[in-house]
Amino acid sequence: MAQNSKSNKNKQYKQQQSSKKSLQEKTSNPKKGKQSMHQKKKSGGCRKWALGSLILIITIIGVLLYDTEVNGKGVFAKSSVGKVLENAGVLPSVEKAWYTTMSAAARGYKWTESKTTPYLKPFLKMSCDLFKMLRNAFCNIFSTLKNIMNARLPQAADFLDQYVPGLSKKIEVTAESVKRFSFEFCAKVGEFFRTQVLIGRLSPQNLSKTLNHTQNLALEYYQTFHKKVDAYAKLK
Repeated sequence: MAQNSKSNKNKQYKQQQSSKKSLQEKTSNPKKGKQSMHQKKKSGGCRKWALGSLILIITIIGVLLYDTEVNGKGVFAKSSVGKVLENAGVLPSVEKAWYTTMSAAARGYKWTESKTTPYLKPFLKMSCDLFKMLRNAFCNIFSTLKNIMNARLPQAADFLDQYVPGLSKKIEVTAESVKRFSFEFCAKVGEFFRTQVLIGRLSPQNLSKTLNHTQNLALEYYQTFHKKVDAYAKLK
């Protein structure tokens, strides 16, 4: 009897301990869930703050550049913002900070350009080789599927003709009609664009001139950009 009472007490004690553990787990799990949710919200808030700061900085730079080019005629001191800073007596400090920042950015750009240019050609060559490899693989797959279809079409036609006589011929005639209609439609659309749309300003000659002019402007901008980078990089 004494042994039975001891065993019953041990069972009750174990049940109490297990119930306490389950209660502790239930109370601790919501805390862990709240902590994970708080961390997710915190990381999402940091990302939004960083994105908002970047957009704000880009907007401020754009406004300053527009003000300098339009109101200051390319001179920051003559712009609206420059005049306000000059009246406040902080224009020299702002200009010094600006030139220091631009000098560091120009040097960083030149360093990056000098370090990445040797690796640019191999990267472009690798990209072209990868594109050619994917194109050849796609062409091979297309040719294989085409050969399989051509080999299976007679069998499929015979199978269809067993149940619906003449169905394969009807499908072939319909496919030829659709193909002929597609070619005629494309020819008419091309003729319409050639005679009605691609005339005047949209003629091939004018489009070619516009493309050449755009390329020349891009080249001039690239040269001007590099001149400014070299000038800022020489500042101390």
